[in-house]
Amino acid sequence: MRRIVCLSLILLLSACALVQRRGEVLPWPSDLSFLEGEGGLDLRSQKERFSGSFILKMSYPDNLILEVYGSFGQTFVHLQKEGPRFLLIAGEEKTTDEKLLVDRFHFTVGELIEDLALRGEKRETADGWVATREDYQVVYSHDRRGRRNMCWVREDSRLCLTFNELNSAGR
Repeated sequence: MRRIVCLSLILLLSACALVQRRGEVLPWPSDLSFLEGEGGLDLRSQKERFSGSFILKMSYPDNLILEVYGSFGQTFVHLQKEGPRFLLIAGEEKTTDEKLLVDRFHFTVGELIEDLALRGEKRETADGWVATREDYQVVYSHDRRGRRNMCWVREDSRLCLTFNELNSAGR
């Protein structure tokens, strides 16, 4: 009997050690002039589903580097804007014309930078802070582990960035 009680106690303590604690929830600032981070990307639409990792560096108003990687470390998307210069490499396609970005992802690099910098009017909801744009919404929230999320939500798609690491500075 004692063995069973001791074994049950050991199993209970082991299970408690495996339970993930919720991380500290850091609030989103009102706006950012600098953002640097890495984490996971999740894209869901009627046509495709993709999960991978990303690195991101943004200086408001016109500098951005975003790279998206697949599960084996291959680069799927490289997006770079430095002042007036723009470069997008997506698979075999390489362009300095922003039209491919708009056709494929439905926003301009300027809109992306505005959203990453948390610019514009936001309202608080149960899901987090929401910025409503002309044809999409940006939701700034946290996951169950306290990591910050940014999601671009359209009627037919959802693109989310979950930050494992995030460095930022406000204006």
